[in-house]
Amino acid sequence: MSIPRAHPEKQGSADLAAVARSGEVVRLRPPRFSDHREWRRIRLRDRAIIEPFWASSPLSWEARHTQEEWVQECLHLRSSRRSRGFVIEVDGHFAGQVNLFGIDHARRSAELGIWMDSAVGGRVIGHLAVSILMDYAFTTLGLYRLTAPICVDNLPAARGADRMGFVREATMKKSFAAGGRRKDHILFAMTADRVPGGGLTARWSDPSTPVVLPVCSVDRRISPRSLTTGCRYVLGTAKRLAPGRTALQAAPAHVGGLILRPVHALSPPPLRRPRRDDEAVLEGVWQPSSPWAGWSGHAFGYRVEKAGRHLGTVGFEPIDLVRRDATLRVDATGDDNHPALLQAAEWLLDRAFGVLKIERVQTGVDSCNAVAAGFAKALGLTLEGRMRGITTPDDRLRDLDLWAKVADIHSDSETRRLDHATPVGE
Repeated sequence: MSIPRAHPEKQGSADLAAVARSGEVVRLRPPRFSDHREWRRIRLRDRAIIEPFWASSPLSWEARHTQEEWVQECLHLRSSRRSRGFVIEVDGHFAGQVNLFGIDHARRSAELGIWMDSAVGGRVIGHLAVSILMDYAFTTLGLYRLTAPICVDNLPAARGADRMGFVREATMKKSFAAGGRRKDHILFAMTADRVPGGGLTARWSDPSTPVVLPVCSVDRRISPRSLTTGCRYVLGTAKRLAPGRTALQAAPAHVGGLILRPVHALSPPPLRRPRRDDEAVLEGVWQPSSPWAGWSGHAFGYRVEKAGRHLGTVGFEPIDLVRRDATLRVDATGDDNHPALLQAAEWLLDRAFGVLKIERVQTGVDSCNAVAAGFAKALGLTLEGRMRGITTPDDRLRDLDLWAKVADIHSDSETRRLDHATPVGE
């Protein structure tokens, strides 16, 4: 199936739609530096319900919610071409955030993230905010597929995703470090073909109610403290773009009768060439959920040769040394090269888990490719589910099975597959 492609909108600072719901006005707008007081107050108050499902950090919860941290987050969301971030306003008051991460215009996909002030929870405000952002993503940005990984313990969020029409595609083992340890997450997804003709926002709003935005004074001044933090952010970007780069440098490796020559993002263009889906055995199409993935993600791998003949490549696209995860990709120049590439991929996985201390490796396998599925199984990967509506470079849609392998698997697994009972509310 082929789908039309819309021209993606450039990053801007415009507000999204303001809509009415039960007498309240909900609006999405870009974050401001002056939001930091309300952001900090709400996040510290709601720590018990946010922190268990929020990205782990060596910093304390209080240290993660300083003015400097908020300014850096605002700057990142404004400057990154792979992210869109908005504040949720309810009647002019700060009530949470909703974001798009890992925006990939080639694959027409992105990942959703949201947190809400507990004081406005239970009133479908979260559904409405997500719907506004999804309509924006499917129409203005021209995306086709949106995902939302939700921790298996976060039952309210899972019920909300069910209620909004998201499809449960996979249970991803130890996919993300949240609340101090890696936890299993359910992969939810929504594709544009599931959106009703009038869009998603109309379902949760009151279209007939006139929207009257409250008159609120906005502090647009930039304090000296925020200015200093902004300068530090800009000056430190180069350092943040490549943490752990030294760990990815490597000399050619000899594995059996094979020679593996390193190829990574910093290699000269002649060493790299465009990769085609018809060459792929295992496909690197996964989008990381970390909002800071752009600071730590790398493409890195090896060109596999034997007796001077190029057999294919094995590598990670991307590998994230901060989140300790990677997406494996294997490309073959011919079907008869699979045994050699399997040997090279096994060596690469051993290096990832043993030397680089990666904790999870995932990959995509064409749902119709039994040979590739056998390849993944031979590497010790486990089938976790099926991802639907993946867009190819030539604008076709296909389904990919999600396979993964994690380090240090214990018998006391956290994995608990959620049942599919009818959700009871937000």
